[in-house]
Amino acid sequence: MNRNDPTADIPADRYRITRLESGLTVITEALPYVRSVAFGVWSRAGSRDEAPGREGVAHFLEHMFFKGTETRSAFDIAYALEKLGGYLNAFTSKDHTCYYCHLLDEHLPTAVDVLSDMIQHARLDPDETEREKQVVLEEIKTSFDTPDDWVHELFFTDLFGDHPLAHPVLGSEETVSQLSPEDLQAFIDERYRPDTMLLAAAGSLDHDEVVAEVARRFTDLPRELSHERNGEEADGRGRLHHHHRDISQIHAITGSHGLSYHDDDRYALVILMNILAGGMSSRLFQTVREQRGLVYTISSLNSFYDETGVAAFYFAAAPQNTVLALELIAEEIDKVTRPGEIVEEELISAREQVKGHLMLSLESTFNRMSRLARGIMFEGRIIPLDETIARLEAVTAEDLARLAKTILAPVTMTTTLLGAETGPAES
Repeated sequence: MNRNDPTADIPADRYRITRLESGLTVITEALPYVRSVAFGVWSRAGSRDEAPGREGVAHFLEHMFFKGTETRSAFDIAYALEKLGGYLNAFTSKDHTCYYCHLLDEHLPTAVDVLSDMIQHARLDPDETEREKQVVLEEIKTSFDTPDDWVHELFFTDLFGDHPLAHPVLGSEETVSQLSPEDLQAFIDERYRPDTMLLAAAGSLDHDEVVAEVARRFTDLPRELSHERNGEEADGRGRLHHHHRDISQIHAITGSHGLSYHDDDRYALVILMNILAGGMSSRLFQTVREQRGLVYTISSLNSFYDETGVAAFYFAAAPQNTVLALELIAEEIDKVTRPGEIVEEELISAREQVKGHLMLSLESTFNRMSRLARGIMFEGRIIPLDETIARLEAVTAEDLARLAKTILAPVTMTTTLLGAETGPAES
């Protein structure tokens, strides 16, 4: 992988990439068989980049970018694309924020105009800031009242401790209530710079025309380089955390630190997690739900970050069944560490599932646009699809057993429980 040259290995007839004089990167994929285009502005501005006491600022700023600019009201921003049949939205994650739209190809210049105005000329009006705080505080309360959402935030806090990846994306009621327009502007100045941002588009487009529009519109970004992201090592010790709440089920996540974007073993880990909890035919779904009836659903969480990742399993169960469900998960993990346990047929099936999900996702222009952005932003290049398939094909049963033994070892597993006290297992 050549992280210093993101143009390496990009097929010239499919993807094109241009670095503007400002340092901003523009990457596109032309899909002449569609009439639409997905366009996104991406920034390495996630919850992990927030200063202590300012947790939630990345997500709150995402809201405020929609609240008006020097020349557009909030209604003007929404109406500019909706009247053309387009769709405008955004999301914030642990390590990035994306503002994106999907619309007919002929209206792409309008999308670039609106998004560039939002990002560069947000008003950050104090009165509007106070009003929007109430919206975000309600969003936090909604998440808190949704146990399957909240347990994920608790798990990241339990797993990562003092590491920035523990920051909740929404922040807390306390930190959001204290945010000011000055805090928002400071975060913009730090994280919305040409070297932390890129613009990606996929669909019916001409690369040179997209570059020309971006160069014409994105002229007011700061030129100074941003600060390096905190890359401290994450603690890998296993723990059990029970967060008590008077609800009928216990929502549980058990898992450990996974792999980074840059680890070649991530292809094998994707297949391993698919075998364990990738669908209704997976081992844990069959064991914990179908054979024992302990849960309604059980699923895997497999996330990659710059220096680490997350490999975990989620389920919700009655208090008296929670311990047994955790024991069954541990037993199934132990099984796949044994030589010869994963037979060729199971490996092929899991591999085909992963390949199928990947190929089907690429029928979406949004997913294609996202693949461009994530490749350049986090892996330093766009990995050709043929290479991805070849990496998946090269995974062996021995690779899976090795990863299960190291990444999912009992001593490394952190377990987060949200709910009432666990009771004795039913006979």
